Amino acid sequence: MRLTLWTCAAILALGLFFGSAFARSSLWLPVVENPYCAITTYLYPDLPEQAMSTIDRDDQPAIVLSATTMRKSRSYANFLMAHECCHHTLGHVGRYRRELGHLGPQPFFYIAPALRGMELEADCCAVRILKLKKRPDSIEAALQTMAAFGTKATGAHYPTGIERSEYIAECVSRTE
Repeated sequence: MRLTLWTCAAILALGLFFGSAFARSSLWLPVVENPYCAITTYLYPDLPEQAMSTIDRDDQPAIVLSATTMRKSRSYANFLMAHECCHHTLGHVGRYRRELGHLGPQPFFYIAPALRGMELEADCCAVRILKLKKRPDSIEAALQTMAAFGTKATGAHYPTGIERSEYIAECVSRTE
């Protein structure tokens, strides 16, 4: 999905929510079992994106998954959970959080050039995890979902759907 100004604001607001004292004491968001990593994974009913990785105020990793995406396709949701786990295990989340701590009000500008590579790297990592867990249905769901984006970017500064589906297919063949 493309990131609009509203979406960026919503993601920042969600990040602030997860970083607040209220978030630590409030357990109103449902948690879903994530079989791909030991990171708390929340279902958010109105998340404008399909999923995201974040760090809470206590520097604990967290994953937020769209409840709508989970309802529509459990197989694709499994790919997203593995993909978001990879953002944490590959160090994407922590690295940019540390590097952006000293920057001004537009940190997104500084990470934009790296987003494309991070998404592809997390996609390939997710393929490896899903193959180990014997979840070819989730890999196929990711291939189909990404291909549906066609020549459109899958997010702000992200690869196109075609690029991602081709890269996922390449990762599948490399891990056979």
